[in-house]
Amino acid sequence: MPVSFKFKSNTKDVNARLSNMVATQMPFAISKALNETAKTLVAKNKQDMRMIFDNTVPFTLNAFFFKFAKKGQTSVTIRRKDKQVGRHYLEVQEDGGTRPKTRLENLVQTNLATSRHIGMVSFTHHIKRTKTGAIGGERNRILSALHLTADKTTHSPIYGRSGKTKRSTGYFVPAPTHPLAQGKRFGVYRRTQAGNAQKVMNISERQPVYKPKLKFASRLDRYGRKIFPKKMQSALKFAMATAKFK
Repeated sequence: MPVSFKFKSNTKDVNARLSNMVATQMPFAISKALNETAKTLVAKNKQDMRMIFDNTVPFTLNAFFFKFAKKGQTSVTIRRKDKQVGRHYLEVQEDGGTRPKTRLENLVQTNLATSRHIGMVSFTHHIKRTKTGAIGGERNRILSALHLTADKTTHSPIYGRSGKTKRSTGYFVPAPTHPLAQGKRFGVYRRTQAGNAQKVMNISERQPVYKPKLKFASRLDRYGRKIFPKKMQSALKFAMATAKFK
């Protein structure tokens, strides 16, 4: 006994439902693709900065972030964390040119008894750093001992010492005629227990000049154009696979 089946369908209704499903899921797919692209770009930028800069500290590696795009939004912005006061953070490395003075360099120029122009101040490898590259502890002791801070209440009671006793760490800036004050040797020194002079801060008359090196915008734009289409395709497949056909 033969059995036959006949399938009837309202194609207009089905097409309308499919169109509605795509229209409903598209905003979700776009925001998902944008977020996945931004996440990949931030990771790629971190990888690049390890090669662009020497001894990159965690603060610099994690300087860029993005705010997740919500459903319905069609853009996502990757931005840098707010710069610390006086740091001119990464702008010069991006655009090139002479770096403006930092807050520390202005303090040294204003409060250090010297006729020299203070163009750059940096700390030597003798300064202990935390895992994040921070040097705040001894930096503050040096500024306090040599009375280099604007707030006099933070000055050490004994000039040149980090504390009130003779056993406190001693710091000094060589006299202009001293061999340690000549050329690149000029800076702040720490007196060791053995009586030796150990340089802890470099002071240079030249301000640092940078070539455009970071190239953040051009790099990420180039990466983004390659990454987004693939992320969009993947996000759209996921959105349609999880959609409910109504």
